[in-house]
This record gives sequence, C-alpha cells and structure tokens, in this order.
Amino acid sequence: MELASKRQNEKQTVYIKTFGCQMNEADSERMYALLGEAGLEPTHTAEQANVIIINGCTVRAKAIHKAVSALGELQFLKKYNHNNKTPIIGMGGCVGQFEKQMLFKQAPWLDFVFGPDAIDQLPEMIFRVQNGEKHVINTDFDVLENYSTETKLSAPTSKAFVNIMKGCDKYCTYCIVPYTRGKEKSRTIDEILSDVARLVSLGIKEVTFLGQNVNSFGKGNKNLKNREPKKLHNIIGRVGPDEDEENFPQLLKAIDQDERLKNLRRVRFTSSHPLDFSDELINCYASPEQGGVSKLAQHLHLPVQSGSNRILEKMGRHHKIEAYISQMDRLRALMPKVGLSTDIIVGFPTETQTDFEQTLQLLDRIQYDNIFAFAYSPRIGTRAAKLNDDISLQEKNRRLQLVLKHQLKISEKRNTMFIDKTMEILVDNIAKNQILKKDDKNSTVWMGRTSCNHVVNFLSHTSSGLEGQFLKVKITGSTPLSLIGGRV
Repeated sequence: MELASKRQNEKQTVYIKTFGCQMNEADSERMYALLGEAGLEPTHTAEQANVIIINGCTVRAKAIHKAVSALGELQFLKKYNHNNKTPIIGMGGCVGQFEKQMLFKQAPWLDFVFGPDAIDQLPEMIFRVQNGEKHVINTDFDVLENYSTETKLSAPTSKAFVNIMKGCDKYCTYCIVPYTRGKEKSRTIDEILSDVARLVSLGIKEVTFLGQNVNSFGKGNKNLKNREPKKLHNIIGRVGPDEDEENFPQLLKAIDQDERLKNLRRVRFTSSHPLDFSDELINCYASPEQGGVSKLAQHLHLPVQSGSNRILEKMGRHHKIEAYISQMDRLRALMPKVGLSTDIIVGFPTETQTDFEQTLQLLDRIQYDNIFAFAYSPRIGTRAAKLNDDISLQEKNRRLQLVLKHQLKISEKRNTMFIDKTMEILVDNIAKNQILKKDDKNSTVWMGRTSCNHVVNFLSHTSSGLEGQFLKVKITGSTPLSLIGGRV
C-alpha cells in the first residue's frame, strides 16, 4: 500500500519514539520497514515527520507516564501546523493495547491507537486516517493458534532482533505483559532457521532471539523432525514444552547445525524465566567438545526480581532462591567466563528491611556483571495492584539507590578482572563519549560488545567503516560500566 502524499513529489516521512524493552525496539524496526515499503522514509525529528508514532511500554508506571507525556508534547505540532505539516499521530505498543480508548480522551488530537498484534496493519490504519477517518483503533489479539512472521530490517546492519515467540503464560502478580501481549505462541524451528538464513545472506552476523519467556519456546509445536533434546528438566521439576513438542535447546542446536548459517557468529536471547531455565539449556553453554552450542554468546540475562523467597512467593514467581543459585552455579561451572545480568524490583508490597537485605546478599553471592533495578509501581489490572502498596516512594527510592550502588561496586571489581586480557568484540558504532581521545585529535573512540556482553570503548585512527566488524582488543582499563581497550 503506497500512502498518499499531500503535495505532489513530496517525500512522506515517519518518526517513531520507542520506550521499553528490546521487544519494543524490534517492533519499531518492523514498523519502519513496513512503512518504508509503503513509501515513508525515516526522519530523526518529530517536527519533520508526516507520521509520528509513539511505541509505548507498560511494564512500569514511569514508562507509561513517559509515553503519555511524549504524546502531550506533540499537541503543538497539530495545533500550529509546523513546517506546513499537520502530522498523523499514533500510539502503539503495550500502552496502546492497555489504554485503548482512554488515550483518545486524554489526547483528542491522537489519530490512531494500536496494539503489538496489529503492527502489520499499520499502513492500512494510516491510510484510513489520511482518508478522513477519526480515532482509528486496532487492539485485537491475533486469534490464530500458529504464530508466523518474517523479520524485517529497515536499513543495512550487522545485528538483528528475531521474534521467536510472543505472549506470556506466567502471570507474575506485578506484571501486565500477559494482558497486553496475550498467550504464548511460538514460531516453528524450521521457519526461524529460514528467517535467520535470509538475514545472514543480507550480512547479519549476530541475532538476538526475543520473547517474553524464550525458555518456554515451542509449546504447541510438534517435534516433527525428532530433534534433541526431547525432554527438559531443572532443579524445580519438569519445565517447558511437552516431550513431543519443540523446545528452545532444540532451536539453539539447530542453529549450530544449519549449513546456511555458517557465517552467523553469535546468538543471544532475552528474556527468560528461572522456572523454565532447563538443565538442557545450561548444557548449551558448554564447549562444543562437551556438546554445547558454538554460536551461543557467553551471556545470560535471567531475571530473579528479589532475593527473598517470601517476596518471590508474593510475586508469583514459583521459584526459590536456592534453586536459582544452584542453576547459576551449574552454569558457571560449565562456562566460567559467562556474563550474568538480571532484573531486580525493590519496594514490593510488604518487603521488609530483611527481605531487601536478602536481595543485596544475593548480589554478593551471584556476582552479576550488571543488573537492571527498578522501584515497584502498581499496574492496574494485575493481582499485585490489589495489595496494600505499603512502602513509601521515598523508601522505595532509597532502596533502589542502595541496590544500584551495591551492584556498582561489584561491577567495578569484576571489570578489573579483564584488564590485560585480549577479547573479541563486535563493533557497534562510534561511541557517544569521545573523552578517551584526550589530545589525540586524529583518533576516534569506537564502541563494541564482547560475547559476554561487556561494552568496550577503544581508540582507532579509523573514523568510519568499522561497524559490524569483529575485532580483537586488548583490555587496558575499566570503569564500573565498561571496559577500555586497544586494537590488537
């Protein structure tokens, strides 16, 4: 569908503001690609755009406020017809899915609202607005049992997000995602392999598999090719898909075995749930000689949320800290170099000082390389929202700052362990901070990531063309948040 231009020969442009997780980033990339096929070119500012889309996140109240606030800031573009353009404005993502018609009441100038399952109908929705329809809305869930899609890229790149499943069946008491993303559905392994093979042919060297809980990938898909492993286990008990269904370790092993993917260098994945983190998935981190997956990045992000079993029970997480620690110990025994990160929520209803200190003790015990920590905020529609939010905002913020400072010391210590070591990085782009240049005006600071997901900043006299290259760097220094290196 070619979208209309108000003036002949005028280029139509689109600007997307993205909030939230990597799922939302992947969704925005898909939007850009779909609208590019419909004749809209990306622009870097809302003021220059014919179509403006806010891709909002509902994981925390602050994220919703950011998205709605960004929407409010766009009102003047409608009112004052900036640059002779009256843009079409839409709200998508989990905010669009969850808030629905309420958004039109908050912002009457909003033209359309849509949910994650309606992204592929985006050109049609814009077309309807261009033809005079008011307050277009599409927040229907995909009712098909099977989930099929194709990864779309809006521009040449070396890395890609690949959705392998959508939805979540866990229903943690604090989380709104099952209500905004629906039930779990997985693509088939064969479809994913063909999708990744196409991406590799376009120059992709690293893919990140995405899903709300990739560890439970494969439910409902019959294991028609008799792939191994057929049954998953962990310390908690039987997990994941049934024995006759596909599962996530099968997918990772199939990636390693597919001849079409020999030029693919790295596979990452997010996000995960400890309940479905199987022994068989841990085995994928072993060396290839021990039956591991050679392309699997040496990194795991496994959200734990709290170090207190009492709070975990109130969160509906259904796992114990002792089991989580056992999983991490087994993983590190197989791959000592693995980089670990997690999510932490502080200030959950009834969290005592003792509960909070147990979270700090967990950080000391696991020795994460990095954490993502947040103060609890109730989400309307979740079970936790019915609990008495008995911890003050001031106390939540105090605990948040304490947990961040505590982890910063751990990260700083762990990063010094890499000094004098040579590591391979995939170069992302030129670093935003050029402070390493100092007096060397002819050099440029570049940024890349190691397999274990550490950010490395390094100097080079090359000012272009390093994006997407794998380089060896020797680590010469560190900060609590990154490593400093030089090309070998």
